[in-house]
Amino acid sequence: MKRLENSQKFLTKIIPVLRTTAISSLRMDDVARHMDISKATLYKYFSSKEEIIQNILDDYIEEIHDSRALMKDNSISFERRFQIAYQHSISHVLYLPEFFWSDVKKLYPALYEGFATALRHHSEQLCHFFEEGMERGTFNEINPILYMIQDEAVIRRVAEPSFSITYDMTIRQALYDFYVMKRNQLLNPTMIESMDDQPVKAHIHELIQQLSRTM
Repeated sequence: MKRLENSQKFLTKIIPVLRTTAISSLRMDDVARHMDISKATLYKYFSSKEEIIQNILDDYIEEIHDSRALMKDNSISFERRFQIAYQHSISHVLYLPEFFWSDVKKLYPALYEGFATALRHHSEQLCHFFEEGMERGTFNEINPILYMIQDEAVIRRVAEPSFSITYDMTIRQALYDFYVMKRNQLLNPTMIESMDDQPVKAHIHELIQQLSRTM
């Protein structure tokens, strides 16, 4: 158990580095330095950079599976599950930058395929969720695929350093306004009136604080 806790602690320290540095440019010496451990200690936990990336992806995929399970939980209202889906979406998109995934695909194609498969299954589950909500009259008629594609395109743009300067808008405000836009696109107006948006506000606030601490 202690070994697992330590390995997770070390991974937490390297993730901020991977937000700004290409995998290919990192040597194991660099990794050990960023993890605040000796190279000998590093090799006790991870035999290679590939194993480090695999552990990061395993954690990411586990969160995707958890998200899929929540989307199938009929004890949670459709409105709240929509909010949870959005919260997971911004967390997943902001967790690591697009160039990281491009590097993984090029350097470790087998690992990338495992991630892509999990993400594909999650997208299928979300499509089913949206379709069921439309059948029940809770959701407006939308194209689920296009609705989901909005997330990565908009959230990644909002996260760019130039966004706040160009549009005079904080990331926090942009992510919440985007949530309101998606909510109004998807939900029947009668459902919106009774919704509590506070959980989404709190999630965005916490996420921005976490990212600020690790930048």
